[in-house]
Amino acid sequence: MYQALTIFAGFVASRQIDSIDRIIRAMTWFMFDLCKFRRKLILSNLHIAFGKEKSATELVNIGRASVYHFLCSLFEILYSAKNSIREDIQIVGKENLDCALAPRKGAYVICCHIGNWEAMGAAYTHSLTPAYVIVKKIGVASVNRFIEETRDRIGFRYVKREKKGDAFRQIGQILGRNEIVGFVMDQARPGEPRLPFFGTPAKTNTSFAAIWRRSPAPIVPSFIVRRSFNKHTLYIWPELAIANSEVEKADILRHSQQFNDTVEAMIRQCPEQYFWMHNRWK
Repeated sequence: MYQALTIFAGFVASRQIDSIDRIIRAMTWFMFDLCKFRRKLILSNLHIAFGKEKSATELVNIGRASVYHFLCSLFEILYSAKNSIREDIQIVGKENLDCALAPRKGAYVICCHIGNWEAMGAAYTHSLTPAYVIVKKIGVASVNRFIEETRDRIGFRYVKREKKGDAFRQIGQILGRNEIVGFVMDQARPGEPRLPFFGTPAKTNTSFAAIWRRSPAPIVPSFIVRRSFNKHTLYIWPELAIANSEVEKADILRHSQQFNDTVEAMIRQCPEQYFWMHNRWK
């Protein structure tokens, strides 16, 4: 699998962007309209999120566009084998990150699976401040090797977890250098509480809220959207207003809900580029 991915990446990287776009549009039609790959789940998620706001036709169009943009992200990663993934990334709101880092305590960035999140990580490290994202290993070892090598090449830094306690220790070191720790906040987690997300309870990752309580630092929301293939705009919003009380459990739930609300607000900026294939409302 690793060799196949490497060969295919070389093929994609040598193609003209117009040619790549035609391939992606054909694959989008094949997956969403012909094979209906995860179409039922995508439309179910969109109905939960926007069913009271948008028509059935609008939901289908958003669902199709989300598959197209997901494929764009995959092909941009392959394209990066010979081309820069951060060649054209405009940054809006840099002053918000500067303010968050001014106390020199580091900063957290909360983000979600919208646009090309791999390009986002690369842009932070190369254009702003070194940023490390909490990620999981991919189950297939050969694919994980390809992704990790790609991330190393493009400058997407990540927190490696080999044993219990590794992540928290590295987070402290990163913040101590006045750098950034990124948390992707839109995935369902087994055993976690259900908190409102687009008005419907969804299993919500509370680990970041627990970590922040132990190691507080400014939190800024951020997301990236695609203008066209391999051209993006990175948005950085003002620091969140957040504070601890004396009740730990209540704080963790309240802050996690605040993060859910923030992620929802980011997704609403560009729902057609969000990863609706994930079963958040399990």
